[in-house]
Amino acid sequence: MSLTVVAEEEETETGLNPESETNKILKTFKARQKKEKEISSDDDSDDTDLELEEEKEEFDVTGRNQYLAVCKALGVIPSSYFLRHMQDSALSLRHHGIGSLGAKAISFPLMNNTTVISLDLQDNWLEGDGGESIARMLKENCYITELDISENRLGSKGAKSICNMLITNTTLKNINLSGNLFTDQDAGYFLEAFSENSRLKYVNFSHNEFSDHAAGVLGQAIAENETVEELDLSWNFLRRGSTLKLCEGIWSNCRLREINLAMNGFGDEGALAVAELLKRSTTLHVIDISFNRISQIGATAIGKALDQNDALRTLRIGHNPVGVVGAKEILKGVGYEHCVVSLLDLSGVEVDKEFREMMQALEETKEIQVIHGVVLSDYVIHVKPKKARNCYSGCLSVMSTQQIFYKPLKSIARNTRSDSGRRLLGWTRKNWDLSLYRNSFKAFRVRVWKFKTHLRRR
Repeated sequence: MSLTVVAEEEETETGLNPESETNKILKTFKARQKKEKEISSDDDSDDTDLELEEEKEEFDVTGRNQYLAVCKALGVIPSSYFLRHMQDSALSLRHHGIGSLGAKAISFPLMNNTTVISLDLQDNWLEGDGGESIARMLKENCYITELDISENRLGSKGAKSICNMLITNTTLKNINLSGNLFTDQDAGYFLEAFSENSRLKYVNFSHNEFSDHAAGVLGQAIAENETVEELDLSWNFLRRGSTLKLCEGIWSNCRLREINLAMNGFGDEGALAVAELLKRSTTLHVIDISFNRISQIGATAIGKALDQNDALRTLRIGHNPVGVVGAKEILKGVGYEHCVVSLLDLSGVEVDKEFREMMQALEETKEIQVIHGVVLSDYVIHVKPKKARNCYSGCLSVMSTQQIFYKPLKSIARNTRSDSGRRLLGWTRKNWDLSLYRNSFKAFRVRVWKFKTHLRRR
C-alpha cells in the first residue's frame, strides 16, 4: 500500500479532513456567538411580527476573522504579529514559539491566502502535530513556493506528513527541514516523495540524524529525482562506506548542481567515494566536504580526480587534516588543464612557502580564488616570559620562574643555615626548570609558608 493511500485512510479515520475540521470549529464558534446574542437581546423585540433579514456576512478576504475565531475555539492567544503581516509576500514567524496549537490556528487562514509566497516557521517547537497542520495547509494552498520549517523537532510523525504533502503539492520549490530529528527510519518516506515530486529545487536536510542506512535510501531518492538542484546533508552521521552509496545516487542524477556534505566525518573512505563522484559527474558545480577528517590520502585522491572533471566550479575542503602535502596535491589538481574550479576553500589548513608560490603561479594563468590557513614559513615562534601577576592563572616561563622564585630563595637559604632551608633550596633547584601550573605552584607556596614559619620560630 502506498504512502498516499495510508495517509488518506488515517485522515478519514481520525477526521483530519481540513475542510470538515475548519467548518466544525467555525460552526461551533458561530453557534456560541449566536447564543450569546440571543441571551443579551431585548425581550421587547418579540412585540413585532416583522421578520428582520439577517445581515449578510462579509467575505473575509484576509482571513483575519477566521484566524481570531479559530484561536478562540482552540484556546490560543492570537499572534498580533501574524495579524499585521499575514498579507506580506514573505511571512517570517521564526522564534515566535507558536507551538503545535498555534500552527494549527495559522494553518486555517493560510489555506486560502493568496499573498504569502515565502513562509518561515523556523524554531517554533511545532513537533509532529504542528508539522501535520502545516502539511495539511500546503495541500490546499497553491501559492507558497518557499517553506522554512527547520528546528521544530518534527520527528517521524512530521516527516510522514511532510512527505505525504510533497507527493501532491505542485508549487513548493524550496524547503528547509534542518534540525527536525529525522532518523534512518524516516528516510523511506522521502524516497517516495522525491520520486513523485517534480517541483522541488532546494532541499535542506542538515542537522538531522541520518546515518548509514539513510545514505543508501537518500542516494536512491536523489537518483530518481529529476528537479532538485541543491541538496544540503551537512551535520548528519554519514560515515565511511555509506558515503559511497550516497555518491552513487548523486552521479546518477543529471540535475543536481550543489551538494553540501560538511560535518559528517566520513574520513578517507568517504573522500575516495567523493573522488569517484568527481570523475563521473558532469553537472555538479559546487561541493562542500569541510570538517570530514580527510587526511593526506583522501586529499591526494581528490586532487587526481580533478584531472577528469570539467564541471566543478567550487571546492570546499577546509578544516581537514590534509597536511601541507595534501594541500599541494589538491592545488595541483586544480591546476590541470581541464579543471575549471574558480574557488578553492582550504580554510584552516596550514600551508608552506612552496604552496604559496604554486598558488601565485596558478593565479597568473587562471581566474581562481584560493582560501587557505596560515603559511608556516612566515611565522617565527618567540617564547615571551610572562609577567609575575599572571603566575596564578597559567604557567610561568623558565626565566620568570628563576628570577621570581629561585634567586631570592637561594639568598634566603644561604643566610639561614638550616636543614629546612637547604631542603627548600634543593626542591626549588629540582623543579624550577619545569613549567609551574596551578597545582605545582600551590604546593610551592605551601613549602614557602612552612619555611617562613620555621624562620619565625627560630
